[in-house]
Amino acid sequence: MADQSVDPSANAMEVRKHPRDWLANLVQKHAHRHPDMPVELQGKALVVAPMVDASDLPYRLLTRRYNANLCFTPMIHARLFTEREAYRRKFWKHTGMPAEDRPLIAQFCGHDKHVLLEAMKSIQHQVDGVDINCGCPQGIARRGRYGAFLMEEDEGDLIVDIVRHLVPNLDVPVSVKLRILPSRSPPDFEVPRYDETLDLYERLVDAGAAMLTIHGRTRLNKMDKIGASDWGFIRRVVERVGHRVPVVANGSIANLDEVRECLRVTGADGVMSSEGVLEFPPLFTETNVASTGHRRTAPGRLEIARDYLDLAREYPPYEGGQGSKFKCIRAHLHRFLHADLQRRVEIRDAVIGMSDLDDAYRVLDLIQKIHDEEGHRIEDEELSWYVRHRVKRETFVEEKKEETVREEEPEELCPCDMFGEKCGEDGDY
Repeated sequence: MADQSVDPSANAMEVRKHPRDWLANLVQKHAHRHPDMPVELQGKALVVAPMVDASDLPYRLLTRRYNANLCFTPMIHARLFTEREAYRRKFWKHTGMPAEDRPLIAQFCGHDKHVLLEAMKSIQHQVDGVDINCGCPQGIARRGRYGAFLMEEDEGDLIVDIVRHLVPNLDVPVSVKLRILPSRSPPDFEVPRYDETLDLYERLVDAGAAMLTIHGRTRLNKMDKIGASDWGFIRRVVERVGHRVPVVANGSIANLDEVRECLRVTGADGVMSSEGVLEFPPLFTETNVASTGHRRTAPGRLEIARDYLDLAREYPPYEGGQGSKFKCIRAHLHRFLHADLQRRVEIRDAVIGMSDLDDAYRVLDLIQKIHDEEGHRIEDEELSWYVRHRVKRETFVEEKKEETVREEEPEELCPCDMFGEKCGEDGDY
């Protein structure tokens, strides 16, 4: 079907609360922190995604060392943030995040516009923007009436009304992270509703949304059905509303070459990475790309893990840093060191048995000893956890290995202790 693009001149006189170039101005303001940013990417947003128990404060600070020029907090439950002091203390310091953790956008989930406003208003002057989660595809989001399911409630009227309520009552930009609407029913269940999705996005912009982040998949595309992010559709979004608000592309980013290709194909204002940068924080640097012969030229995974532990000691993620006790730290190590966990039983057992930071440092010492004995070369390292659903495992042994550590993967982590809610039988997130 032909794209129903809007003539930019039709909105030439539109006056928006935040100018079209607010995002570019924001990243340029902090450009001095990224002296190694490739020239062609200056002014583009290289974004770390909001990830529950994953985009915590020490992790964000680590990614900012490697060209991430905009970070999102993990998703914050708006109702619990306003009602429960213990939850609020875990998710936010009363003085805000440290100065080096900027630019920063705080993401919230919820379906009550008044509760969302109260939560966002309480921290708006400690961040550079607030975001509404319309991307989470898991069962708990359906039960809680947020995430990707919010896009489908009342034909999109609810999320549009939320945005329309928030924008005039907040000083900072309000953005929305979205997916593509899935088909309503068989036989075309896997055929997304592209045109309806575009219409909804435009309604959100009309309501005042200052930025859209588009994950180029439906809520059905996850785990072994994840597929590739639809950059072609994101291009259509840019053509439809990109002259009015910045659009950030999300999905299928494994290295800086793919960042460049995504920007070329989509015309987006930035690129957001989640799982790729979660396993390897230096993803936004010139490493494992064509110009390096696809060799790793950035720090190896052990150095990355040590740097994270050092930051976690200085900024405990469970003390206002959006992490859930030691589980958050263990999960990070599982992703950083996934390639090692798949090869050696003693490493997996050591990671599973960790209970504090001292244990974690001892695990890294163990892995370093094994690497030294094996003649491990950092330049040969490549992504492992990121491709776990993207490559076919060939043996039953590999299947069993995956099952051994699956409890540490974010799709399997239950957020009950974060949200104070009971799990359903599926225990998913």
